[in-house]
Amino acid sequence: MKVLVIPDVHLKPWMFEQAAVLMRAKQADRAVCLMDIPDDWGKEYDIALYEQTYDAAIDFAKEFPETAWCYGNHDLSYLWHRLESGYSSMAAYTVQRKLLDLRDTLPENNPICYVQKIDNVLFSHAGVLDLFCRERCTESKIS
Repeated sequence: MKVLVIPDVHLKPWMFEQAAVLMRAKQADRAVCLMDIPDDWGKEYDIALYEQTYDAAIDFAKEFPETAWCYGNHDLSYLWHRLESGYSSMAAYTVQRKLLDLRDTLPENNPICYVQKIDNVLFSHAGVLDLFCRERCTESKIS
């Protein structure tokens, strides 16, 4: 299976537009978005760009509901009210609202997760602890 990985977005809505082109052309069977949708250097006051980027993500999720989504540290910083580099207090309400909109767009059986698994491959925004693998995978799969 071919999987298209959408890396850290950081306020680049065109990433979803390009990913949609590739998915429509059947260049991949599934997509995984590693998120970090908000925050980019010098963009903390551009609330319209935050809106535009989340709207692009939501549109992508509607068209490709089987896409796997992995929380990133920049997404979680808004949900957990913890500062992260690039955090925009001006955009905090917008990010929180749009993250909820994205979650509501996804099918119930496909929520945003910390780690997603497709076939025998784990996808996450960051590294996965050895302990996590040992608890979730059989020993033969870890080696």
